[in-house]
Amino acid sequence: MASLALGAWGCEASAPARGLGELAAHGLRPLELGSAALLPAAGVAEPPRAPSAPAAFDHAEDSRLGSSRSYSLGTTSRGRLVGGRPLPDQSAALVPRAISVARGAIYGTDELVGALERAAAHVAERWPGSVLYAGDLSARRGGDIAGHVSHNSGRDADLAFYLRDAAGRIADRDDLPAVRADGSTSTGELHFDDARNFELIASLVRDPRIQVQWIFVSAPLRERLLRAGAGAGADPALLERVAAVLAQPRDSSPHVEHFHLRLYCALEERVEGCLDAGRVHPWVDTFEAALQQRVAEVVPLLHTGAAEEARYAITRLVRLRARDAADDIAALTQSDDPETQALATDAVAFLRGQRTPPAWAHLLPEDAGE
Repeated sequence: MASLALGAWGCEASAPARGLGELAAHGLRPLELGSAALLPAAGVAEPPRAPSAPAAFDHAEDSRLGSSRSYSLGTTSRGRLVGGRPLPDQSAALVPRAISVARGAIYGTDELVGALERAAAHVAERWPGSVLYAGDLSARRGGDIAGHVSHNSGRDADLAFYLRDAAGRIADRDDLPAVRADGSTSTGELHFDDARNFELIASLVRDPRIQVQWIFVSAPLRERLLRAGAGAGADPALLERVAAVLAQPRDSSPHVEHFHLRLYCALEERVEGCLDAGRVHPWVDTFEAALQQRVAEVVPLLHTGAAEEARYAITRLVRLRARDAADDIAALTQSDDPETQALATDAVAFLRGQRTPPAWAHLLPEDAGE
């Protein structure tokens, strides 16, 4: 049996997964699991691309996985969203922008939407009347959204700034006015609310149910936020993390009118083929030990002689990017079952970096810090 080192590849296959009852006999269930640029691209494209849902994505395969929860597949710019959760429509503290509702871009993973709800509620509790206007997240099934390179897989969200008027009253709005370095909008009627915006960022960063990779914002506003946190006596360790995740992106707009939040893949998403790209902050759990354990549990299913188990195992191993398992999978390229043989042949080529089947292109790793 091959060693179980994880590689940098992901995969999806159209072969049916083994039934939940049968997999339970092996102690396995779908969704079960016990460097780059410092100034990443935010993923805003010009000109915008038309919305699309790549035909190569096999949504039927996702329904066969038997999960009732949402999860992100692939990267933020080539992936998709399974079981997307919409933003709430009855929340006073978190309100989707009308334009995002109209374009159907209000879906995210359970982790993303839940984090936004908690953060918005926290700010509104401290400052009654606060409204966090959420812009584009992802389409219901992910894929491309016009005007974005990223936002494909349910882990990105555009968020309006909290604002105050000239008299210091809360004046939150959903039309995203640009904010200058001094905190004022172009008309001078509104002002960036340093305290509430910092508390929003801090709430997201310290939320134990998510791991924040980036919060994109212009460099001058980033400095305002860090000064606000220091002036409020924020914990130095929290400030260090806030400073690490706040960044003005390269190769896109500087983000003077909204925040762009991006989360790392959650544990359950990693096993399904969710791929992070770009910088990994020192405090982030990449779940490598749990993924190694999962690989060790799945490899024996290649050798039971049952075609369904073999196809399930192949799909899992390539989604887990277990490149050293290619030797084990290679034995199944001579299988008597044509479906298993074809899947094994594609999987070996993909894991060894020889060929990318079209249905798996969205799970290729990205070099940039998207």
